[in-house]
Amino acid sequence: MGLYRDVLKNLVTKPFTRKYPKEKLEPLDKFRGRLTYLPKKCIGCMKCVRNCPAHAILFRKKGDIEFNMGQCIYCGLCVDICPVSAIKWSREFEFSDKDKKKLREVRK
Repeated sequence: MGLYRDVLKNLVTKPFTRKYPKEKLEPLDKFRGRLTYLPKKCIGCMKCVRNCPAHAILFRKKGDIEFNMGQCIYCGLCVDICPVSAIKWSREFEFSDKDKKKLREVRK
């Protein structure tokens, strides 16, 4: 009897989920999205590269960092260790792709 009651209740109530592509979601304040790099603040200390456990950050020269977001585990160590806050979290989360090469970004 309880099953029928649940079925009837679900027929008349709104769905709990959202229609995602049509209804955009606003992430929470502490959301860890794509990394944002501010090259003007960077002092070239390379602490972010040394402390990345996934080896997702490659430092080429001052002001030229490559983030491999396909390899990133979103631990936040690079954001926490940066002494001048040159790396920050963004609220962007729509960056999935079938091609791994597109997840690699050089930020200048």
